This record gives sequence, C-alpha cells and structure tokens, in this order.
Amino acid sequence: MTQATSVRFDSETNALLNVYTQAHGISKSEYIKRVVAESLEDWADIQAADQAFQAWKADNFKTKSWQDTLKELKLDDE
Repeated sequence: MTQATSVRFDSETNALLNVYTQAHGISKSEYIKRVVAESLEDWADIQAADQAFQAWKADNFKTKSWQDTLKELKLDDE
C-alpha cells in the first residue's frame, strides 16, 4: 500500500531538483522516493551496527575466532 506525502521546497531547492530530475530522466517523485529509501536504509544499517556494538561492549568486547563465527552461522563443514 502506498501513501501520498507532500513536501514543500524553497525555490532554489526546487530549481535544483528540476534540473537534476530532467538531466536524469526521472520524475521528482521518483527521485524523492529513491533518496528517502536510501537514507532510511542507511539509518537502519547504522542502528543495526550500533546494536551490535552495544552487544559486543556488554560482552566486554569478547572476540570470536573465524571458526566459531562459521559454526554460529552454520557455515562450517561439519
């Protein structure tokens, strides 16, 4: 399901957006959707990395061997 959202830009930003989207042959809507999606994906990655770091920190920065990591991920040959 999609939901409509409106955004208002100042004239300079809107002019740059027009130039960019025309140069790349895409609509303003498509460009905005792409940029927002990429930004949210980056944010989600940062959140996951921070959670992993906090878990590692809580574990007193314990490290695992490569073999232990493979076993945990069930990628070892056994």
